[in-house]
This record gives sequence, C-alpha cells and structure tokens, in this order.
Amino acid sequence: MAYFERPVGKQLSSLRAAREQFLTSGRLTADVRSPIRDSWSRSAHLGINPVDLGAVPSYEEPKESEILRGITTVLQHSADILADEPISIIFAAASGEIMHRYCFDTQLRNSLESVFLAPGFGYGESDVGTNGIGTTLEGSKPTLVIGGEHFNEKLSVFACAGAPVHHPVSGALLGVVDLTCSASIANPLLLATAKSVAAQIQDALTEHIGARELALLRDYLAACRRSTGPVLALNGEVVMMNRHAQALLAPDDRAALLAHTADAVNELSSRTVVADLPSGTTARMHYRPTMYGDRIVGGVFRVQVGMDEREAARPAQPRLAAGKLPGLVGTSSDWLRACAQVQEDRAHGRSVIVEGEHGVGKLALLKAAHYANSNAGHLRVIDCGAAHDQDTWLDEIRDELKEASGTLVLQHLEQLPNAAAGALSELLVGHTGESQVDGVRWLVATRTTPAEPSDVEAMIVPCFDSTVRIPPLRHRSQDIGPLATALLHRSAHSEDISFTPAALRQLARLPWDLNLAQLQSVVNKIVRTKRTGLVDVGDLPPQCQSTVRRSLTHLESLERDAIVEALRTHRENKSAAAEHLGMSRATIYRKIREYGIAVAPMANTASQL
Repeated sequence: MAYFERPVGKQLSSLRAAREQFLTSGRLTADVRSPIRDSWSRSAHLGINPVDLGAVPSYEEPKESEILRGITTVLQHSADILADEPISIIFAAASGEIMHRYCFDTQLRNSLESVFLAPGFGYGESDVGTNGIGTTLEGSKPTLVIGGEHFNEKLSVFACAGAPVHHPVSGALLGVVDLTCSASIANPLLLATAKSVAAQIQDALTEHIGARELALLRDYLAACRRSTGPVLALNGEVVMMNRHAQALLAPDDRAALLAHTADAVNELSSRTVVADLPSGTTARMHYRPTMYGDRIVGGVFRVQVGMDEREAARPAQPRLAAGKLPGLVGTSSDWLRACAQVQEDRAHGRSVIVEGEHGVGKLALLKAAHYANSNAGHLRVIDCGAAHDQDTWLDEIRDELKEASGTLVLQHLEQLPNAAAGALSELLVGHTGESQVDGVRWLVATRTTPAEPSDVEAMIVPCFDSTVRIPPLRHRSQDIGPLATALLHRSAHSEDISFTPAALRQLARLPWDLNLAQLQSVVNKIVRTKRTGLVDVGDLPPQCQSTVRRSLTHLESLERDAIVEALRTHRENKSAAAEHLGMSRATIYRKIREYGIAVAPMANTASQL
C-alpha cells in the first residue's frame, strides 16, 4: 500500500508556498511529491485555470450496460457501509466524466455540488487539473491528492483518493473509483479504501462477465484458426480483431466494418452481411452468434474482402510509400524518416530504442511497425517503471525473450531503477547474442530523452543496435494539421466537422509543449460546444489565440486568456477591450504583441483604434 502522510501545520504552509511559487514563476520545489509535481506541470501546459472553476455538462447520454450495472452494485454496497461517514464514493469513466456519486452527508454533498463534482461533469486533468480522478486516469495507478495539492484552489478543501478499474478480460481502463472527503479528516486509509473498492468491482465484474466474454474469446480463437483472412469478434464492451484485419484493412475500412457488425451482432441466427467500404472494397462478413446459456453474448465475423466492379477496372494502386505505416498520421520528413528507420530495423531484426518527448508517438510507431509485418506474432509491452519487484519483473522479461516470434517493448526505459539496470543488461546481452533473423523476438524500447547520464545510459543503451529519435510536435508543424483533424473526427464521432485552413495555420504556429496530450485537450474543448460544421480561428480555445514560443507562467496565461475573451466580446475593438480590462490602450497593444495574440482583421479599421 502506498503510504502518504497527511501534511499538517508547517507542511501545509510549505505546500501553499510551493504552489504559489509554481503558479507565479513556474518553478517546482522538493516540498511537493513527485506525482503531484508532474501533474501540476501537465495542468500548467494544458492551460488549466488555478483559481476559477467552470464546468460543461456532457452532451452524451449515459450508457447502460452489464459493466456499469456490475460497477453500480459494488458502489451501492460500499456506500451503504460508509453511510454514516462524511465521505462520498464516485465512479468516473475513462474519459473523466462522472457517472455515479453516492454521498449521504448533506454538508459534503453541497460542497461537491459547488465545484461541479457531480454526474455528467468532466473531472479529467484537462478539465480541472490535478485531482484524484484525472490524475489517477493520467497515471493509471492509485493516487491520493489532498488539500493544496489540487491544482485549482477551489478543490483545496477536499482530499480525493482514486483507484483505477480495469476490464477483467481485455485489461482496458474502465474508469476510476474516487473517495472524496474534507481535507481536514483525510488519512492514508482513504487511498486504501479506494483500492479495496476498485478490487471488489473487478472481482464482481470477473464473476458476472468473465465467463461470457471468455465464451466470446473461445469462438474468436476458433474462427482465427479456421480463417486465413480478417476476423472480428465483439459485444457491447469488447472488440477483438486479428492481425489480418489490421494489416489488410485501412483504418477507415476497419471503422466501417465495425459500424456494420454492430447492427448484426445481436441476431439469433447466422447470417452474411455485405458492406461497401470507404476504399471502394466490398466486404462479405459471415456472422455467427456466441451463446452463453440461452443468452447472446456477442458474435464473431469472418470477413472476405474483394474489389467491386468499379475498383477492379481501375489500375493497381501503388504500394505504401516508404516510411508510411498503416494507422499512423503524419507526412513530415522527420516523422517519415523515423518510421522508415524503424521499419528497416524491424526487417533486419535489429533491436532499437525509440526516443523522444512524452506524447510524440513512440509506442504508436512501434505497434504500427509490429502489426505491419505479416508474421507479427505476439506483442507485449512491459513498463520499466514497474521494476520495483525486481525478480518478478525480470522473470517476465526472461519469459518474453524466450518467445519464438513477435515483439517485446520495454516502455519508459528512463524510469528503470538504477538497481535493476545491471541485471537487465545481462539479460539483454544474452538475447542480442542470438541470431536476429525473421521469426526471432524483436526487442525494442521507448524512453524520454534523458536530461543527464544515468546507469541506464551506461549499461542498457549499448545493448540495443540503434536509436531512432522522434522530434517533438513543435518541430513537425506539417503533422499538426492531419493529427488535429484525425483527433477532431474521433472525438466528435463524426467527419461532419473540420478545421478551416486559417484555424489549421493557427494551430501549426503553437509550441505544443505536451505534444499529442495538449492537442487532444484542445480538441476536447472544441467538441464540447461544436460537433458539426467548420472550426475557425474564433472557435479555438483562448490558449490557441497566442503564438508566443516561450512557456508562460500561470498568471501570464490568465492575463492572455482574459485579453482574448475581451477582444472577442468587443469584436476585436482594442480600445473597448482595454477599457473592459481596466488597462490603457498602449498596454493592451503591448500585451497583444508580447503574447502573440492573433486578432482577426475588421472591415472598419478605424474601429480598432
């Protein structure tokens, strides 16, 4: 159990001072725990307001499913046990949206309502900054956030303990159990209780749905053995797709297939579904239901792909361009060069480290290179940050290296404890001594570019044949437009929305210090208020109206956002905006230049003076 000693007296004062220093200067001190420091940095880069707290309710209707019913049962039981305590039990989905809340204490319930900690509102880090729900989702591990450790000061009166809940079959993150109470009564048992409730939920889900989904898995594996083409299996919670489907079908075609299969998956009898795919290909999907007792628990589809008459009359399409990998977005020369290097290393069986900042696409690139190979085999990702139980962790790697094929990814190499570096080095040296030909385990790793030399640098890096560096998003402006568009379509669940050229040019000017995480946060804010049509510069969040390349302090970010909102309110009239903000006209002109705020031209230029 992760032990956390509640700050009291002098510690609370030190924490308040550390937070104030961070908000004004951006500097972090050792008085703040490492997970909280990391979360504050993420929240700062995402432009979260540390003072005011606003919330936008979800536009989506809550989904009812066996999964949520199983979760609700455990939550209600736990809430009954804690009914006499001033504690709330909350469950939030993987998106950060609060799904359920149980709180029998009137005073606490009113306090939670005042900060929108209620069903239908988002509490991810991109919504409110550091908190028990969002920070647990970000790290996918139990997290306690107490008092002034919250990024927003309105949350500093609470203590929040979050524990992740994973699907018992697929392992997918389902959401977070969060226990919230007053910071004045918090203690380490809060986190222990949250972890206990999360474990009870996973046990209940295993009991209720494990057998049904194992039945679906059984039918899926049987179909894979009989078929040489794409196979899909799905129910309301799980989607399985074999490597043939991933290698042979473009992402748009796979999405179209899933849309067609969803309509047929509850049929009692076998049937064949014919679908025209976006690429011009026709797919024949042979459906067979999976039964558990007398209930349908999903279905398996064997897919035959063939061209229609129009497509057959066309000349053959060229093969995938060098450096391009299916499922990845990006056309910049730096990105394509990195993709091509990894593909070449894969083809020759060379072990490789993919290096770059957080969120540049390291793991996505390795997965794409793995699945692009027709004999991909098994993919396993092992987190080097979980090497605290060294013997168990090394045994996992040793067992994976014995596999005859597939890919082993050692993720977050920079988080490897120095004490484990020597033993891991011996393992890797023994592995690299084997023949690196096709059919032998492909060894790869990811790491964030280190700030200074370490034992990992000295002992582990030489065990790999090559290093491929992926530049940050701010150095790949050509990729920002395609990535932003892809994220927009995915987040809006529609292609009936797109950026204008001017909006894409504005996005390409921004620094994107947190790479894809920051871009996704911006897209999330857009789709909260706009689901169709064109997204223009004026529809972008205030943080996107500034093109300054240096990192702003939070006070500067708040000032920048206030100026942007004032300019919008007064239709870009700088004099009216300055008067609204209580500053001189000269000051607002200087601030607009200093922050690189984009001001749309107006027909009557004199009205801006």
